[in-house]
Amino acid sequence: MEILIALLLLLSLSTILGKLFERIGVTEIVGQIIAGMILSPAILGIVQPSSVLSGIAEVAIFFILLFIGLQITTEVLTNHLKSATSFTFSSFVIPVTIMALIAVFVFHLGVAAGVITAVAIGVPSISIISVLVYRYAMINLEDGKRILSGVIMTDILAFVVLAAALKASHLAGVIISIIVFIAALLYVDRTLRYHDAKVRGFFERMIKAKEEAVVFAIIIILSLIIAAILQLIGITYVLGALFAGMLVHKTTVGSKTTRILENTFRRLNDSFFIPVFFSIAGLDFAVPSLTYTEILVSMVVISAVVGGTLNYFVSKNRLSRISSKESIGILGSRGAVGIIIATLALQSGIISISLYTVVLVGTIILSLIMPLLLSKKARTPKKDAVVAM
Repeated sequence: MEILIALLLLLSLSTILGKLFERIGVTEIVGQIIAGMILSPAILGIVQPSSVLSGIAEVAIFFILLFIGLQITTEVLTNHLKSATSFTFSSFVIPVTIMALIAVFVFHLGVAAGVITAVAIGVPSISIISVLVYRYAMINLEDGKRILSGVIMTDILAFVVLAAALKASHLAGVIISIIVFIAALLYVDRTLRYHDAKVRGFFERMIKAKEEAVVFAIIIILSLIIAAILQLIGITYVLGALFAGMLVHKTTVGSKTTRILENTFRRLNDSFFIPVFFSIAGLDFAVPSLTYTEILVSMVVISAVVGGTLNYFVSKNRLSRISSKESIGILGSRGAVGIIIATLALQSGIISISLYTVVLVGTIILSLIMPLLLSKKARTPKKDAVVAM
């Protein structure tokens, strides 16, 4: 009963605050995290973190990442590899490296803690960025695809860094395993595309026979198998859900099946998994000390200024239809990926509650500031837009 009441309070408040923030042009995630912070022991003390809530959050992570994977195709990444590499370095690798060095050598954090904190604050999120690209009518532009390809590569790299931190003593093995797995993923994706008529025909027959439940079961089982394989070889399971989603697209399962899958998972995530996950994430909020406040300010400034400056110059060279200012606003947006990474790192003991709070507040600040560089049109919610995480 206590868990049901906790979920009722978390879901209700996070939904209300999420919609309020969305109305003023800010991603819903900000309101959802703040909802958890308000109910947390650090403020009102109404809802306490628990192992049961943590288990619910892990299930939510799985479905959130599966849905994000549905928005990504390997084709977008491979067709814009040069642009993806440039944006990955400008928006993520260089600023995060600087942030990590300052965290370790100036604030004397452990290497793993410093790196993961920097990664969680500095990683652009494919979820919110895909929303902005869609809302600003850039989804069919080559420039929009170049930005998305960079964020895809960045997010995958961020999870790879997390996997390496979780298994720091077996770093070489983890890296080799990830490379082998990504190669296998690309091979499976190419094989499915080669036999697309047969695969698509199977799913279309299932949909025509009103067996949508079986289709969903197949997709979820496939995702769980891939997640279990990754977990067994020492890589975080969330990458499995992400990669499984990447294998499901119009070419392999057909347009109608893809539309049904996306719409259903979107509704599940919008109405339950997303608000519950981010409000549960907010429950671990703690008022930071002066030292951690200094860490927060330095990381936010570096992420915004260094990342923004580098993105400006890369955008000048790589983009023709999207202005550098708008590119900075898009790539500076934060969302689900950083919070998921911080949550898993906290559960594994890599970062402390204080550093977790730094990530939460840093995400909120960057999510409030960076989208202001976009025009009002880009920040106006669209009813049929993809989920705004």
